[in-house]
Amino acid sequence: MTPLEPSLRHLFGADEHPEKSWDQLHPVDQAWARRIILPSAEDPGTMSYEQWHQAGADDRQRRLRRLEDWYKSWPFVRTRQVRDIERHLATLPEPQPHMDDDLLDVPLITGPPGTGKTTVMKQAAVAALARSAWGRRLDGTTTGTADPLFIPDWRPVIFHSTDGNPRVKAFFAHLCDELSVPATTDPQAAFRRAVLRHGVQFVFIDEVQMINFDGQYGMYLHNALKALQNMNVRVVLSGHNVRQMLTRRETAAQNATQTQSIARWTFQDLNRYPHETSNDIAEWRGLLRGLEQHIRLAGHEEGTSVLSEDFEEHLWVTTLGYVNALAALLTGACLTASRTKTQRITAKIIDSIRLNERVARNREFRLDSWRERRFNWATDAPSSS
Repeated sequence: MTPLEPSLRHLFGADEHPEKSWDQLHPVDQAWARRIILPSAEDPGTMSYEQWHQAGADDRQRRLRRLEDWYKSWPFVRTRQVRDIERHLATLPEPQPHMDDDLLDVPLITGPPGTGKTTVMKQAAVAALARSAWGRRLDGTTTGTADPLFIPDWRPVIFHSTDGNPRVKAFFAHLCDELSVPATTDPQAAFRRAVLRHGVQFVFIDEVQMINFDGQYGMYLHNALKALQNMNVRVVLSGHNVRQMLTRRETAAQNATQTQSIARWTFQDLNRYPHETSNDIAEWRGLLRGLEQHIRLAGHEEGTSVLSEDFEEHLWVTTLGYVNALAALLTGACLTASRTKTQRITAKIIDSIRLNERVARNREFRLDSWRERRFNWATDAPSSS
């Protein structure tokens, strides 16, 4: 039996036989878990100055292409707010056959765009896969030797990203597609059968802000989510600024939707990283320490605190604590630095990387006030004094 990679092994926690539990998973789910957990590119290692300058043009280009792939797959760093969400999701009780869980709250990860909600959701879905596989192994179920014509594929976790504002039939048809089962003329009934046949335990639904919860279809989707729970499936949602969407009430339909949501959803907020208190700064630096282990530049020796110490404040003022903007900035900065003689990240390189409009707006103004020691960390603007 081939040993699991350490990152995959970590998913199974105290499981005494993680490889056997891993073998419980369908190859499709194994491949999906690998894409989420493992780096999407081979570690290129660090090339010395001498090696770089002696390399030919083709070797340099190959090196740059490997670095580009590497820097597009920054590691997942579990900070305090991420761990808090994961702990809550891990406490969801295991589905019990023939039990009505209508009263079980639905976790909803929400917050501004750019805070990494989809990444956290995917990590949580993979963790649910591992827990389900461990439980199945303990129950004595085996896979691999039975005739697939008689033993249906076991698919305990579905991850679905909402596309637009679907009607209920389309919503359940999409869920059927995730399992590669026909939706028939009644997709909801077809999915109910698929849940029983394929052992579905969790459904993760991302980008729920695409659903118009203010209108009639939003109310129907609420009922669809309730129907999922009544199939004894654990539902986990994610979408940006959902809390704010539900507070803008103008119609009876909006009021009904908001009432249902507050009564059934447990909001798990994922926000940008603040930078006001000592705890805030420690959390931000912890994130940067996790990311700087990914740097492969000859100008920065392994273990140096180039991000968490040298550019800690500079990076926050530039990105305002949005983790997606930080990843884009570091990708650009590392690739730019790799093409320089010194192969070092500098303030000039950081300031040259273009970012999305959210953080690009007033960027130079913020940086000027920070360099003049007039920056107010609470307001993201120059101090009034």
